[in-house]
Amino acid sequence: MAQIKSFRAIRPVEAKAAEIAALPYDVYNRQEAKAAVGGHPKSFLNIDRPETQFPDGYDMYAPEAYEKARDMIRGMIEGGDFVQDEKPGYYLYELTMNGRSQTGIVACAAIDDYRK
Repeated sequence: MAQIKSFRAIRPVEAKAAEIAALPYDVYNRQEAKAAVGGHPKSFLNIDRPETQFPDGYDMYAPEAYEKARDMIRGMIEGGDFVQDEKPGYYLYELTMNGRSQTGIVACAAIDDYRK
């Protein structure tokens, strides 16, 4: 049986949520993502698409891209842009697009359970 656990989410502080919120990383191609983050240093897209922080043509799967994403999220956490919930929880979400909604839950699961 799968083990599902609660966790303490890290999320934007309310005052900065609109500045940090971004569309999903996969709705942009590389050029669109780079244009979208221009002038928006707090956009989460900078973290989702860290190759935007490098010159054009940079390998988006290079270890340095992942390291850049790690450094950016850590910097934003340390800078007070994010807050961590006091208590562990399960998080519900609902996405609506083109008149259709989908509801889900965000929780932790063992990788072995996920693979099965």
